[in-house]
This record gives sequence, C-alpha cells and structure tokens, in this order.
Amino acid sequence: MPSFLTGICQHEGIQSINGPVIVKLNWKGTDFKVGSWGKDSALGTKLQDHYWVFPANKDHRTLETFRLYASYKKMMLYFPIMEFNLRGKKDECENCGQGGGVIFYNGSFFYNCYDSRALCKMDPNTMRLLRKDLEANDPTSFNDIFSYKGVKYQDMDMAGDEKGLWMIYGSSKDNGNVVIRKVDPNNLKAGRLWTTTQPKKEATNSFMICGVLYATRRVNATHEEVFYYYDTNTAQEGNMRIFIEKSLPTVQSLNYNPNDENLYMFNDAYLVYYNVTFKNHMPVISRGGQVAATAEGQNSARMGEQNVVNNQVQADASKQDQITDLVSEGGSNANNKIGHKTGHAVVRRYTKWE
Repeated sequence: MPSFLTGICQHEGIQSINGPVIVKLNWKGTDFKVGSWGKDSALGTKLQDHYWVFPANKDHRTLETFRLYASYKKMMLYFPIMEFNLRGKKDECENCGQGGGVIFYNGSFFYNCYDSRALCKMDPNTMRLLRKDLEANDPTSFNDIFSYKGVKYQDMDMAGDEKGLWMIYGSSKDNGNVVIRKVDPNNLKAGRLWTTTQPKKEATNSFMICGVLYATRRVNATHEEVFYYYDTNTAQEGNMRIFIEKSLPTVQSLNYNPNDENLYMFNDAYLVYYNVTFKNHMPVISRGGQVAATAEGQNSARMGEQNVVNNQVQADASKQDQITDLVSEGGSNANNKIGHKTGHAVVRRYTKWE
C-alpha cells in the first residue's frame, strides 16, 4: 500500500472521496441532529490524537456544550477529557455559538457568536473567550440570512487547512454569494477576502483544502456532490463532479483535516469520516531514494473506482429518494454515567474587525 506525504499541497486537487466510515452517534443522541466534529485542523498541531464533538441543542441553533477526547478509543467509549458548557454563571448564553460552522483549530474553538455578527474564539484550557464584532460596513450575514441549503444558522462557516484558518460566509453586498476570508487565529483579525460567483444558499456545505474552497450540493438522500471550487491561490473558479456517499439525508457540517487528509461530516446526529484522495499526490520516498509507490498507479485505480460510483449515483438520482435506516448504537444515551468536569467561559471583547 503506497504512502503519501500529508500536510503539503503538492497535488492537483481532489480525485475522489472514499467512504463513508460511520463512527457512531453523537453522545447526546438522535434528537441532536446539528453539530460538528473532528480533530484539530491546524497543520502540525500537538493535539493530533484528540477528537472533539460539538452538537447543537435541540433548537438546531445553539452551540452550548462540547466534549474533548484524548483518543479515538476514548471517544468510542464516550469518555471525554472534559465536558464544557459555554453558558455563563448567570445562566445566560452570551458566550454560546450558533450553527454547525464551528471548528477546532490549534487548541481553540472558533465559531459564530450567538445572535450576533461576531466571531468567537474559546480556549478550553483557560476557558477564556475572545470575541470580535464585525464592523458595520462589512455585510457578513448572521441569524440564518445566508446559511447553506437545508441547514440553519450556518451563515459563518469556519474551516482550517494547510494554509491556515478561514471563514466562509454569504454577503448581502454580493447578493448572497460565497465570500472566503482568511482569519488570524491569534487575534481574530480578518485578512484578505475573495468573492465568488456561487450563491451560498444553493450549496449544502463547503470545506477548504490547500486554499481551495470546495462546495457540495444534494444529489439524493444517499449522495452529495462536490460540484464547485474556488482557488484562492489563482482566483480561478469552476465546476467539478465528485460524489460523496452519505447514510442520512442532511450534511450538517464538513471539516477537512490536513494532518490525516480526512473529511469529517456531522450527518444528522451521526459522526462520519472520509479519506480524500488527490490527483498526482507526491509519494513518500524510501531511504534508498526509490519512490515507495507511484502516485499515478494508485490514482488510476481509484479513479476507476470513483467512475463506477459516479455512474451508479447518476443512475440512482432519477429514482425516488430512499434512505436506509441506521441501526441504533448501544451506549449512545446522553445520560451515560461517566466521570467528567464542566467549565464555564469568561469573555474578552473586541469591538470590530480591524
């Protein structure tokens, strides 16, 4: 089996998305359909073995409670490092977030602050929360104005990749088209932005890889399609066709991780991941100076597999949508008796984007 270098951008974009691997139901249960999960998306992070799960409340909006796990095994056993609650001591939710656009990057969570046009950063180690309000002339949407199709309150979608931390949103100034913006993870300062021609409300979700935005849309109840890309490196955009199999109809969030080149999906309360295969991905070189295996050979084989899937999906797309019921997992009750601690956040506020 050939090995490839991860965390570098010496490839020619996505060739296929292989999976899904259905991991489990989120710890709160089937009523908590909205949320996000994955691993730390900062390249080279010290927390590469840690997993996080952040389901929204039953209102499909409020981000209040999340868990961190020290390993995959502990996540499977519902045994967290800590369980955190963003509701303040006065039982107010001013430190909470909203929507499934949250991401864990370099040891902190980044998300749309609840009921506001602001970005929040929460460090679970210190429980200190930084908040930066968008200035009035920046038309970033919030409160379900330009969310994705089929999901609510994901106006601001945070993403991490090999190039850094990103914010993806819809702008009223640009008629609701997707806007991509770099964000400094240290001070939440927004950098350069790129405006696309893709309406955000026509996409079901998106993610970033090597500075390239990839947007998805629904094909039917069992498949999504990566149909659009925007390359911030070249300011070029276009259409493509890569299919993603899913077990339940709605993609609530998608997060790419450059450390393992996996794509993490929160799929109607279930945690699912996929392996991303790239075109002409640079292979690992052995000590003897020989290529361990050619990227071309593996890519050709996987392209053949993807073509079979694509043909089948296109044939199924004309049929009535059907969904296969998932077998309910044991031990998924939110009231599992496990030892955990809770934390409450304190807040520092920035008044506007600089």
